[in-house]
Amino acid sequence: MGKSGYKISIHSGYVLVERPQDYEVNLNEEPAMLMELSSVCKEADCRNALILGPRTKVNLSTFDILDLGQKIAKLVLRIAIVESHDASVEDVKFLENVVWNRGSYIRFFDSEMEAKYWLRRS
Repeated sequence: MGKSGYKISIHSGYVLVERPQDYEVNLNEEPAMLMELSSVCKEADCRNALILGPRTKVNLSTFDILDLGQKIAKLVLRIAIVESHDASVEDVKFLENVVWNRGSYIRFFDSEMEAKYWLRRS
């Protein structure tokens, strides 16, 4: 279990990150979670990750989102996220674009089934 209470596990075709209720995306703590995710993905020889969160708090500025997106892109993973969160649609699209423009993939979904389908297509 990670420092912020998330759990990472290996599944067929993807690595799963389960965030606890009221998980807060914190720019200072996310790099450690991303490094742990990257390490588990390497161990599993898998480039797909699924992040699930029942209720996530996002308190990031535009510059924080840019920084986070750059860090995510360096992992060269395909990340699907299914969570309820308080980020604006504009912030979500900005993060997706930052990651995409740097050659990686991240996408937010409304359902776990859609996210898994997207990951399988890679």
